Amino acid sequence: AVADDAVDRLADEGGAFLDGEPTGAGLLDYPLRPLETNAEMANGLLELWALTGEERYRTAAVDALAGFAGAYDRMGVEAAGYAAACARAHYDPLVVRTPPAGTDLHRAALRVADHEKVVVPEDREDAVVVRGGETTAPAGTPEELLERAAEEPARDGPS
Repeated sequence: AVADDAVDRLADEGGAFLDGEPTGAGLLDYPLRPLETNAEMANGLLELWALTGEERYRTAAVDALAGFAGAYDRMGVEAAGYAAACARAHYDPLVVRTPPAGTDLHRAALRVADHEKVVVPEDREDAVVVRGGETTAPAGTPEELLERAAEEPARDGPS
């Protein structure tokens, strides 16, 4: 509900997110489009897309990032967060579907050495790794899960 409201109210016609409503006294009626905040919003929307499968979130994230495509080189260090969000939007995320939180497999998924992974606790007995639309064979132990997550991803973009 919060993400939907932000997409509906704060995205401008180009897709970038405003830092507030364009109303108020003085400069409050002139909203800004901060690069770093847009990168953070895009990351959050990409995680929601990975969790829910709602294409609307991925589209909004890509639109927000596209709004800065020609300006990143004029930015400072905040361009690093923008670049990471762009890479995340380009490549499908690593998604680990596990048994409920607190189980050995869930804890193992949190230890996977991929800072962009999305861990999804579900009502299941085993764990699977989903990358690029491909799902691995189920893992029944933490060791099996870590092995499956370490397998080389199939990339559809540039190498």
